[in-house]
Amino acid sequence: REMLRSRFKHKEWPFPDLILVDGGRGQARGVMYEVRSMKYEIPVYGLAKRMEWLYPSEGNIIKLPKKSLSLKLLQKLRDEAHRFAVSYHRKLYRKSMLNIA
Repeated sequence: REMLRSRFKHKEWPFPDLILVDGGRGQARGVMYEVRSMKYEIPVYGLAKRMEWLYPSEGNIIKLPKKSLSLKLLQKLRDEAHRFAVSYHRKLYRKSMLNIA
C-alpha cells in the first residue's frame, strides 16, 4: 500500500500500463484493491515462484510455456524487483542500527 501510494504521488513519472507483483493471486488482488481505491484502472498480475504461472487479480491463471521468452522476461523483472527490495530493506536496517547505537 505504502509503495503504491508513494509511486502515484509522482505525477511527473509515466503512468504504468501494467503492475506485476511478486506473488500469487492473493497478492495481485491486494494490489488491485489498492489501485482501485485510488480510482485507477490498471491491470495487475502476480507471478509466483513455485509454479511460475501468471495470476491475474481476476480471471483464469495463465500458464506460459517454461521455455517461453515472455515468461523469462517476466521472471527477470520479478527477480530484479525482489533484488532491489531486499537491498533497500537491508540499507534501511543498517541505517536504523546506526541510529540505535
